[in-house]
Amino acid sequence: MDTRQTDLYWFRLDEEIHVEDVDKFSGRNIHPDRVMTQWVLVLMTSGERSFRIYGEDHVAHGGDFFLLPPYVRHCGIQCDNHAAFFAHFQATGVQVPPPVKLDTDHILLPLYGRVPLELPCFDMMEYAIRHRTPPFFSKKFLSSQIQAILYQISLAVQKRELWYNRESRIACRILQYIDENKDQHLRNQDYEAAFGKTYNRLNTIFHTAYGMTIKQMQVILRVNQAKRMLRLGHTISETSIACGFEDYFYFLKVFKSKTGMTPSEYRNS
Repeated sequence: MDTRQTDLYWFRLDEEIHVEDVDKFSGRNIHPDRVMTQWVLVLMTSGERSFRIYGEDHVAHGGDFFLLPPYVRHCGIQCDNHAAFFAHFQATGVQVPPPVKLDTDHILLPLYGRVPLELPCFDMMEYAIRHRTPPFFSKKFLSSQIQAILYQISLAVQKRELWYNRESRIACRILQYIDENKDQHLRNQDYEAAFGKTYNRLNTIFHTAYGMTIKQMQVILRVNQAKRMLRLGHTISETSIACGFEDYFYFLKVFKSKTGMTPSEYRNS
């Protein structure tokens, strides 16, 4: 989404959350016209999701999150093709102004934004969904997982708005550049052309911000994308190509080293 976080409605959740259900959706529909009694957290995997709230129209894309407050009418705008995780939960919360300083004691989030690429939010949501039925089911467990996701996004979004210095903003741009070019074979010269600094300097800036090299992050984002594609039913071959692995067998090796499973084992798990 293009709107800056500070231009949005913000909400503060003050106590522990209590999850009522978690699930995922893949397909085409229009968002219901309704007023919920729970908060709704949505993590967009792919596609677009249009909705209207507070009399304003919004469109969330793959990689975005949005947080719908209770007792506020919202509705869809058009029939959208998308895939997303969602959680319905109870919590004490209020609408607040955009933050002017970091608040790490509360969950503080805007109406929508980007899911931080460096966080395992999608994997955590998938894990929660896999353990939402007996013999693993526990509302306390589900609530702890969703609360952890909310706190992680909260801190990352606040840091992005308030805390980052100039070099941290460059690191954030590099991260976005890596994500937008997961299917490309990026060379050191590509980064230098895109950011006007030597690759070694860019790598130092990035490592300071994220604790890993540019190439290490590139592998992580590609594998995460591969996991999402495999969940959606893509073949291993087309997943390998779409995620920038020119060598099919290298993709198998890297995927297993990062997940502990082969792509076929992951897809069938």
